[in-house]
Amino acid sequence: MKHYVSLLIIFLTLFAFSQDKNASENDSIISWNNERALQWSDFQGKLNPEVFAFAVTSYKIEIIPEHVIVDQDDNIQNYDVLNVVTNFYKYHSWTVSTDNDLLKHEQLHFDIAELFARKIRKRFSELKSTNEKGFSTYWKAYNTLWIACRKLQKQYDAETNHGVKKVENLKWIEKIIHDLDTLKHFST
Repeated sequence: MKHYVSLLIIFLTLFAFSQDKNASENDSIISWNNERALQWSDFQGKLNPEVFAFAVTSYKIEIIPEHVIVDQDDNIQNYDVLNVVTNFYKYHSWTVSTDNDLLKHEQLHFDIAELFARKIRKRFSELKSTNEKGFSTYWKAYNTLWIACRKLQKQYDAETNHGVKKVENLKWIEKIIHDLDTLKHFST
């Protein structure tokens, strides 16, 4: 009986530690959600003195599952479960300001990433509907849209002077909200 109790205690301890690790990982990432806007308290990274900016938003459009099995013919096993998520990384994002207009600008960077995630989801859906299994086909679609996302992010910063031009920033907000709504069927 003591043996079973000892095993139970070890199991519960290991379970508790694994839960803490997952909680800390999850606490550092925010997945894009229409109901949750970024807050300045989310920007917990250390200032990078080599970057001249008032704030930096770190995000990534990720293919899930992260690790897929690809056979020798370039076919993805379980290609039908591929999906895409847009994540914000708290400990890589930072700010030296708490200006609300700047926060709206940084939020839109995250929103632009979600817009392209929806475009990727749409393309993946089209590929899945034709039973496309080729890893290189999915990777090319992802990479093409990722490059387009980065280009639009740079254009956004250039046209708004990193959010300083408030009227231009508002125009961009309206445009991206409209574009997100157009692709709402591809939200998560």
